[in-house]
Amino acid sequence: MTKRGGTILAAGLGAVFLLGAIFLVVPNSLGHALTKEIKSRGYIAYTPEEAVDLAYNRCSTCHSEERMLKYCTRCGPPFIVVAHFMKKYVEITNAGNSHIDLRQFSDAEISVIVQAWNALIGNWEGDWPKEDLRKLLDDDEALLALLDLPVDQRPIETALKDKHAPGSYQRYDLGVAEN
Repeated sequence: MTKRGGTILAAGLGAVFLLGAIFLVVPNSLGHALTKEIKSRGYIAYTPEEAVDLAYNRCSTCHSEERMLKYCTRCGPPFIVVAHFMKKYVEITNAGNSHIDLRQFSDAEISVIVQAWNALIGNWEGDWPKEDLRKLLDDDEALLALLDLPVDQRPIETALKDKHAPGSYQRYDLGVAEN
């Protein structure tokens, strides 16, 4: 390659990089959609605020806000299990209905949603034997990895630990006992 060809190639790559950076930094709908997709694939971390927004927005597609906020340990399994079965529900609904197309949760989204609800309403994974949780999670690698991650090492759950959702049945002991 000639010196001139290398200079042109470097300038072209620099221009593409600069345009890409401007595209992501300057607010625009296409850049927002691209950033949203990158986050849903787990390449960029969600902020705690984005995690809360995601939890409310994705879950309110099927459930009322009141129903989500009133969910408590007496009503069912921990959120990590509920989230797994919501993924299965979306899969079954999409397979059986050609006129319905619910957007499936990505692994990054489901992990963030579980952490957000755990922080805002309460994490009661410690109330269940880990072997039972593993069986209920089947082969869901993302949620099994989250289950194995101690609560104090979960970034969203840790960042939101002093927050709670107004109107929720707040669990006072937000710590998770090790089984």
